[in-house]
Amino acid sequence: MTNNIVANNTVNTQFDINTRISICSSFRKNSLITLLSFISKYGVDMPYLGRACIFLLGSLAEFPFSVYEDFIYGSRIEAARLTEDPVFVIGHWRSGTTHLHNILTQDPQWATPRHLNVFYPKTFFTFERFRFILSNLLPEDRGYDRVKVKLDMPEEEEEALLSYSHRSFYHAVIFPQMTDDFFRRYALFENIGAEEFAAWQQDYLWFLKKINLSFRGRPLLLKNPVNTCRIAALTQLFPQARFIHIYRNPYEVFESNIKMIQIHTQNMRLQKLFDLKELHEGILRRYILMMQAYDRQKQSIPSNRLVEVSFEQVRDRPLETLKQVYTQLNFSGWESAFPHFERYIEEQKNYQQNTYQYDQENLQIVRKAWSHWIDRWGYQPPCINSN
Repeated sequence: MTNNIVANNTVNTQFDINTRISICSSFRKNSLITLLSFISKYGVDMPYLGRACIFLLGSLAEFPFSVYEDFIYGSRIEAARLTEDPVFVIGHWRSGTTHLHNILTQDPQWATPRHLNVFYPKTFFTFERFRFILSNLLPEDRGYDRVKVKLDMPEEEEEALLSYSHRSFYHAVIFPQMTDDFFRRYALFENIGAEEFAAWQQDYLWFLKKINLSFRGRPLLLKNPVNTCRIAALTQLFPQARFIHIYRNPYEVFESNIKMIQIHTQNMRLQKLFDLKELHEGILRRYILMMQAYDRQKQSIPSNRLVEVSFEQVRDRPLETLKQVYTQLNFSGWESAFPHFERYIEEQKNYQQNTYQYDQENLQIVRKAWSHWIDRWGYQPPCINSN
């Protein structure tokens, strides 16, 4: 009788401890707490007060599910170990990272975060049963490039960090007036102390371990433009990580980033966007900072762990380029992956990429600011519309 009481008390005590740990973890990695702290710190512009309330209510509704999921899976996530260092697809925004990532993920050997994972990072195990409802809430495409949006489409893990961590550059999507501050702190890791850097590492690893658990230990293939200037930080975590850097005509990158920022943030921002002149200057400035950081940090990566390809190579000679990547980075499974790549590329042959109207002034400012990379890669300015 006494032994039963002791046993029951032990179980109850352990249950209480696990419950407290789960709740504490949910508060630390909760979109509601993160959003409240940022709103109080950076403010919300008057036209977006209603949107802020909707965001907060949505986060509040998700919170009980995140507590439940932490309780059920928390210890398993913490115990998860990546048996192989990830592969990172990197490159400045609008350089072709999404296109390359979508092709590579056709190889079934890779595990990669999906839309459901990154937009519900705290609850995607639980929300899997609501897949039909969630899929009906999605837009048809991303709006700025006609790329389809589906629950199983590959996504970048930085989107997940935005939901639960204070330490993501993508908070700039919601608070655009703080873009430069977020970029310097959480992309370049400038003006960040050792304790906060360690907290970023912990937040980042938590999600990767959860994805690892979800995909039963398959090697991770990750796409994240922010990681283009984080090579040093990533190799601290993953010394044998491999990188695929994709670059594109900078004149096109500039125009495409203008469109992306204007469209991508319009349904998420809680602050007014910059005027066009400041938007241009910010894109030019951050490209330089990112590419300079990439050029410095890539020097420490041997050629069998870093490959560079152009968007044009992937677009015009995809299978040849993929084979180059697999060979240089010593990936296994080319023969088994080839038919998957071939089928996907055939399915995408009618996709029409965006076209842009260029003017002389924009071409000149891009040439002046980014000439180092334009000349290195041998790009020419596009033709200007005669009108």
